[in-house]
Amino acid sequence: MMAMMLVASATAFAGDSDALKAILKAKDYAEAQSLINSSISQLTDAAEKAKAYNKLVDLACEKFDKEEKVKLTNAAMQKNDPVDTDGMIAAAKVALQGAMECDKFDQQPNEKGKVAPKFHDKNIARTKSMRLSLLQETEKLVNAQKSKEALEIFDLYIGTSKSDFFKDVDGVSKNDPNMGYAAFYGGQSAFRLEDYAKAKELYKVGIRDTNKQISEYSLEGVLQSMQRTVKSAADSTQYIAELIELNNEMPQYERIYAILSEAYLNKGDKAKVIALADERVAKYPDSSLPYVYKGILYMNDRKFDEAIAEYAKVKEDKSPIYLNAVFNSAVCKYNKASEFNEANTDMRTGKMSAANHEKFINMLKDAQIDFEKAKELDPEQKTMKWQYLLHNVYTLTGQTDKAAALE
Repeated sequence: MMAMMLVASATAFAGDSDALKAILKAKDYAEAQSLINSSISQLTDAAEKAKAYNKLVDLACEKFDKEEKVKLTNAAMQKNDPVDTDGMIAAAKVALQGAMECDKFDQQPNEKGKVAPKFHDKNIARTKSMRLSLLQETEKLVNAQKSKEALEIFDLYIGTSKSDFFKDVDGVSKNDPNMGYAAFYGGQSAFRLEDYAKAKELYKVGIRDTNKQISEYSLEGVLQSMQRTVKSAADSTQYIAELIELNNEMPQYERIYAILSEAYLNKGDKAKVIALADERVAKYPDSSLPYVYKGILYMNDRKFDEAIAEYAKVKEDKSPIYLNAVFNSAVCKYNKASEFNEANTDMRTGKMSAANHEKFINMLKDAQIDFEKAKELDPEQKTMKWQYLLHNVYTLTGQTDKAAALE
C-alpha cells in the first residue's frame, strides 16, 4: 500500500516534461516556435501546452518591446537609432497568435475539473496594443503595394477581434474605430492578390462600418469580388444566390438591388425582375429604380405603353435614374409612333390619312418633350445619345430650324 502511495505521489507532483523544459530554455521566440512545432505532441497535458505557448508570447513580447522602445525614443529625442521594423512586426504577429493558442489550452479544465486560467489576463494586457501597432505599419505596406504582407496583418487584426481570447474586450471585439479601415484595405489587398473569397469576407466587415465612405467602398469591393468569380453557368447561379443573400441582409443598399435585377435581366427571368421590383417599392416607396427596371423589361418586349407608364412613375430630379427614365420613355414614344406610321401607311401610295398623319405628328411631339428633357439633363450626351433621334423628330414634324441647329 505504501509503495502504491509513493508512486501516486510521484505522478501527482511530477515536474515539467523534458519537452517543456527545452521550450522554457529557448533564447528567442523563433527557437521557442520551432521547439513547439516539433514537440507539441510530447507535452503531457493542456497545462503544459499553455505554459509552452505563454513562453513563446514572453519571448515575442520581449523582442517587440525592445524595438518599440527604440522607435519611441527616436520620436521623443529626435534620434535615428536603427529599428528592426520587420522583426517588430513579426514578433507582434507571433505574440498575438501565440496568446490565442495559449488561451485555448489555458481555458481547459484542470485535474479537478475547474477552469482556472493562469495567463489570460496578462496576455490580454500585453498583446491588445500590438494590434494597433501592426495596423499602423500596414500603411507603408499598402502604399508599396506589398499586398501579401499587408493582407496577413489585416487578416490577423480582424481575426483577433472574432477570437474567444479577445471576447468582450473593449476596443478589440467591440468599439474598435479602426475595424472598417482594416476590413476595407484588407479586402483591397486580397482583391489585388485575386483571392476573391478572402476579399469578400473582409469587405463584408467593412460594409458594416459607420463611416459611410468605407461602407460604400466596401460594398463595391464585395460586388466586384463576386463578379470576378463568375466563369460558368454554375458560378452564375451561385452569384445570384449570393446577391439574394446580400440583398436580404442589407436591403438599404439600392446598388445590390440594381445588380441583382440586372442579373435576372441577363438571364431573361422576367418574373423575377417584376417580383423584385414590386418587393422593392413596397419596402422603399420613394425608390425610383424599380420602375426603370420594369420599364426596360416591357420596352424589350415592345410593350411600349406599359413601359411608358412605368417610366412616368420615376421621381423627377437630376439623377441618372431620372435621365434614364426620360430618355427611354422618349425612345418608347418614338418607336410607338414609328409602328403607328408603318401600320397606317398605304403600301401602294406611301401615304396615310390626314387624321392618322396628325395623330402620328402628335405622337412624335410627345416623344420630343422627353428627348428635349434628356438633352437638358445631358447636353453633352455623356450618358444618353439623344441627338440622332431628336433630329429625326424635328425633321419629320417639319421643325427644320431646330433640326439644322442639331447638325
